[in-house]
Amino acid sequence: MAQFFQNLKNKNEDTRLRAARDLQRFVQTELRELPTDRHQAQLDEINQCIYQLITSSEVHEKKGGILAIVSLVALEGNVTRLGRFANYLRAIIPHPDVSLTEMVAKAIGQLALCEGTYTAEYVEFEIKRALEWLGGNEHKKLAAVLILRELAIHTPTLFYQPFQQSFDNIFTAVRDPKPLIRERAVSALRACLRLVAERENKETVNTRYYELAYKEAVSSLMEGSSTKDKSANLGRDDRIHGSLLIINELIMNSAFPDESVREELVEEHESDDVLGLESLIDCSDNKAV
Repeated sequence: MAQFFQNLKNKNEDTRLRAARDLQRFVQTELRELPTDRHQAQLDEINQCIYQLITSSEVHEKKGGILAIVSLVALEGNVTRLGRFANYLRAIIPHPDVSLTEMVAKAIGQLALCEGTYTAEYVEFEIKRALEWLGGNEHKKLAAVLILRELAIHTPTLFYQPFQQSFDNIFTAVRDPKPLIRERAVSALRACLRLVAERENKETVNTRYYELAYKEAVSSLMEGSSTKDKSANLGRDDRIHGSLLIINELIMNSAFPDESVREELVEEHESDDVLGLESLIDCSDNKAV
């Protein structure tokens, strides 16, 4: 087993991913054949090794820890152990490394698929924390919009319950001075708009959220920046960029047929899986919550 975690520390991304898959197979097969006391001892050792990776000062080792967590969450039925994994992920962010932050957000979304009865509490906590972080520094703000996007995709029903607050606050990040945060925020907005579209039908079309997004876009295009734009220290080009991003999402979202909204979003999401996380997940009830 030591070899698994040695490879999870490797700087090479492919090596880490192979090690995570090997660890997953080991837990699924050989570990299950051990007597109960040895089985538990091995799981405890695995948890300790994951903790050491997560708390490492090296980004590539943290990524190895995340891969190990994602490889095991689908196999775990113990709420306490899943809760521990959730806390491990929470301890990593905010972090200045963008790729690491993106990886944690994806893992948080994947963990939500496998939490079972713990899911509602887990998602509620993550949404609340993300909304608080939207008012924080750039690292917190980036983590917030990435997490909101993942939860909107993976747990649409739970995400939709406090939807109004999440939707309203995403525009704080769309008005951020940093292009990266604006673009990731609009990606979260895209997931929200398609969630709205999915819950519409031909008889009852809810235009409220489209109108809110349109007003946000237009307000920043008006001559002279709004109070919100001034507070974010946005220049003219930044304001225009944010507005055009919103308008683009409104146009693109209006073109989605009702029955294909979720499928299109999931396909787009999976095609962006450069980290290999989705390939490690195999929850028995791997459905949107």
